Formats: sequence, C-alpha cells, structure tokens
Amino acid sequence: MMVNKNLNLEHTELVKDVPFEARVFLYFSIENKFGEDLTRLHENLKVWNFEHSDAKAYYSKAVERDNKTYFAVTIEFDYPTYLDEKVVNGLIEETKQNFTDFFHQKIEGIQ
Repeated sequence: MMVNKNLNLEHTELVKDVPFEARVFLYFSIENKFGEDLTRLHENLKVWNFEHSDAKAYYSKAVERDNKTYFAVTIEFDYPTYLDEKVVNGLIEETKQNFTDFFHQKIEGIQ
C-alpha cells in the first residue's frame, strides 16, 4: 500500500480544566486510511512520549473518517508553566516536530 506521508496539523486546543494544570491537544491528519494496519500503527504510536522539564506529551488516539486518519497528541503543562505563552508555544513546536519524526519512522514499516 502506498502511504501519503504528509502529516498535517489540523487544530491546536488549549484546555485549562483544573487550577494547577493545563492541556494542549494537537490534532494531526493524513490523507490516508490504514484499514487493518491502523491497529498496528496505533500500537506503535502508543509508545511515543516526549518528556520536558515543564511538560509531558503523549500520543492519545487515532480515528479514521472519510479519506483521512486523524491522530491526537496531548501535552500536559503544570502551573505556572502554562501561563508563559513563549514556553508553551516553544513546547508545542518541539512536540509537533518530535511526533512527526516518530510518526514517519513508524509508517515506514506499514507501507
């Protein structure tokens, strides 16, 4: 199967649901459906996490809709880190790059 490797960032959402932490959800998409291989890809992606002194990021889930597959990544920030927009934006960029690199390594085995 030929896999489109263009992983696109669809949406970023900041949620401050409790007083001492905040989460940023990153939603990626790829114009490809994996079918039965989605379970294997999901298992491969579950091991990904990205630790930082001010936050931690991890892969959440994958969903297929129409002709796309969507991937969710969560970044958890502690207080007061999430109040510093520069730090948050930098960590979002680092996480996007780190997850994209890891994702591309994992889909190589699925093609």
